[in-house]
Amino acid sequence: MKPSLQDTPCTFQNAVFPDLYPKDQAFQLDLTNPSRPPDPVNADDSEYLIRFQSAKPVQTAVQELLAIGEKWSAYSTKEWPVREDVGPTDVANGRYNVADMITVAVILKRSAPDGTTLFNYGFVHNGQGFPGFLVAPCASLRTTNGQVIALTEPEASGKSGILQLSFPRLIHGKPLISSQHEKVEFRMVVNQRVFETTFYINASDVYGSEKTLYLPSAFTDPKEIPQPQHTAESKF
Repeated sequence: MKPSLQDTPCTFQNAVFPDLYPKDQAFQLDLTNPSRPPDPVNADDSEYLIRFQSAKPVQTAVQELLAIGEKWSAYSTKEWPVREDVGPTDVANGRYNVADMITVAVILKRSAPDGTTLFNYGFVHNGQGFPGFLVAPCASLRTTNGQVIALTEPEASGKSGILQLSFPRLIHGKPLISSQHEKVEFRMVVNQRVFETTFYINASDVYGSEKTLYLPSAFTDPKEIPQPQHTAESKF
C-alpha cells in the first residue's frame, strides 16, 4: 500500500478514528500536547506491507521459512522472558506486556523515487530516534467490539524499514477480536500521511501469552511465504 494524505493533522480531538477519546478528555490532552507548526506535507510515494505480525498463522509461516535456510534469516526471534513479577497487560495500571498484545508490523517495501519514507518524516534521526508524531491518538485498531490505541513505544528501524506497534488484545476486559473472520481495521496517521488496511482474523488465531515472537527485520515478499488457510491477510 501507499499512504494517502489527509488535510488536517492528527490530534486527540481529531484522532485516527472518530470518538477514540471522550470530547472533554481529548480537549484537555490537546492542551497539554500543543502541536508544533506543521512542516510542508508532501505525498509519500513509497510502498509498505502492513502485517498482523502476532497472528498464529503468520508466526507459523515464519517458523517454516526459518527452517528453509539462510534466505529467511532476516527474521529475528525475540524472547519475552516469563517472570513472576511481570504479569499480563494491565492497561488500567499502565503495565504492558508485548507477549500478550497484538503486534502489527509496518514494513517498507520500496522507498519513494526521492528516497522519502515514513522514517524520514515520522521519526527523528531518520528512524533511529523517537517518534516525531503523536502515537496514542494516531495509531489504532478497530473492530465491532471497539477500538484500541498503540500502547507501547513504537519500535522503529529506519535502516531496515520496520515499524512495530503493539495493541491490547482486550477492551474493557473482553477480547477485541472475538469471532471467526473478524474484520479488524488498522489506521495510523504520521504527520498527515495515512497508513490503513483491513485484516480478517479468526479469534482462535490471536495469541494469548507467548514466550517467543518472531519479528521481521527486513521486507520479505509475501508471495513467497507459505499461506495457511486462515492467514492474517490484509485487504488493500
